[in-house]
Amino acid sequence: MIGARKLELASDPNLVPGIYNTCDQWCDYCPATARCFSFRARQGRTGLEAGLLDAMGSLRDCYEAEGLEMPEEMRLLIAGQIDPARRAAVDPIEQMANQYLRTAAALIVTIAPEHRHGLFVRRADGPTPLEVFIFYHWTIGVKAARAAASGDEAARTGRAAAQRDADCSAKIALLAIDRSDQAMQVIALDDPDPRLERVRRLAVRLRRELERRFPAARALVRPGLDDVAR
Repeated sequence: MIGARKLELASDPNLVPGIYNTCDQWCDYCPATARCFSFRARQGRTGLEAGLLDAMGSLRDCYEAEGLEMPEEMRLLIAGQIDPARRAAVDPIEQMANQYLRTAAALIVTIAPEHRHGLFVRRADGPTPLEVFIFYHWTIGVKAARAAASGDEAARTGRAAAQRDADCSAKIALLAIDRSDQAMQVIALDDPDPRLERVRRLAVRLRRELERRFPAARALVRPGLDDVAR
């Protein structure tokens, strides 16, 4: 059941409904946190409570409080009708996304401890290339796979909401790939590790497939993010 506090927050006319579902989740560098229901709902919470609030069950509360329709696959996952550990990635985009995620993660775990020190501290001049690469490797994998799943739902049901979710998820994945690719090029100037180039090739391949499958994604305007001056 949605609490009174959440309902009160959701009634704020300054909020952009569903903006938390169209962003890259990097709140430290987001210009729209003041207009985001999810961000404001978790203010003042720390530790485990904040982690639970960010779980899919809490995302469901955000959708319900703002009167939005949840993507079918997300609803089934929350209801326990899909086991994410057993769900086979049969779509080519999902397969590419999973391969990218695994390959990037394998590289990240080998980063020397001295390079990990001081990561993810909010910086006035923006994140470092290494922070960009680490942060977005998960975003790329998850959002690309979601684009494929929502695209499949749209093809099966004809639901416009599913197609928009697919295009939006693809756009987030594409933006994350663009930024990660730039970051990897900078990292490679000081680190000639051949695995980095392999990760880059996987990202470029995934980008091409996303652009081919979702041609409207790049031009999609996300309220509160793409329609305001940065």
